[in-house]
Amino acid sequence: MNLRYSLFFLAITFCSVVSLHGQFDKIENLKEDDSKRIRFGYYLGLNAVGAKVDYLPTNYGTSFRISVKPKPSFDVGLLADYRINEFLNIRFHPGVAFVEREIRFPFSEKDPSFTKALIERIVKSNYVRFPVAIKLNTRRIRNARPFVMGSVSYNINITSEETNSEDNSSGTFRMKRDVYAWEFAVGTDVYLPYFKFTTSVHGFFALSNEIVPDENINSAYTRYISSMKSRGIFLRFTFE
Repeated sequence: MNLRYSLFFLAITFCSVVSLHGQFDKIENLKEDDSKRIRFGYYLGLNAVGAKVDYLPTNYGTSFRISVKPKPSFDVGLLADYRINEFLNIRFHPGVAFVEREIRFPFSEKDPSFTKALIERIVKSNYVRFPVAIKLNTRRIRNARPFVMGSVSYNINITSEETNSEDNSSGTFRMKRDVYAWEFAVGTDVYLPYFKFTTSVHGFFALSNEIVPDENINSAYTRYISSMKSRGIFLRFTFE
C-alpha cells in the first residue's frame, strides 16, 4: 500500500504549493467566476485501487488470506457543477477509471494442483463511473478556495466476468458488474487568468461485495472469502 501513501503525499504537497501560489498572487483572477450558476469541465487523474477482503473461518486451524496489491492506473471524465450558494455546490462527475490489481493466492507452486499463472494474477477492471457529490467550499482566499466533497456513486465494471462460466480453476477471476460506493475528497480550486484549475485527492470505498464465488462451493480459491470490496485513492486534476 506504499503507492497509496506516495500518491497522497504527492497530492497534498502539490495542492499546498498551488494554493500558496494562488494566495500570494496579487491579481484576483476570474472575479465573476463564482457567480455562474452552472459550470462544466473535465478531469484527468491517477489511481491506486486495492480491496478490503473479509474471510470466513477455515476448517484446518490456519487462516486463508489473499494478497491484493494496487497497481498505478489512470482515469478521465467530465463534470457538471451547479452552484447553490457561495459555500455549497452539487457536482456530477462521470468518468472512466482503468484499474489494475495484482492478486496472489496463498498456495505453493510446489503443489502440482497450482501453477504460477493460477497463483498470481493481474486483474484489470474498467469502471464506468457515475458519482454525484456535495461540495463544501471555504471562502475564497485571493486566487485559492479549499474544499471538501462527499459523493455516492454507481459504477459499472464493463470488463466484469460475472456471467462467464469459467472461474478461478481455469484462471478467470470473476467480479460483479455493478458496484455502489461512497467517496470523500479534499482539494483546492485555483483561479488562473483564463480558467479554474483544481487538484484533489479522493478516497473510494465500495459498499457492495464484488467477488463472484467459483461454481464449486468448495473451491480452494473462493471458499473462505466472505466479501471483497474495492478501496482506492484517486489523484485528480480538474479544468473548468
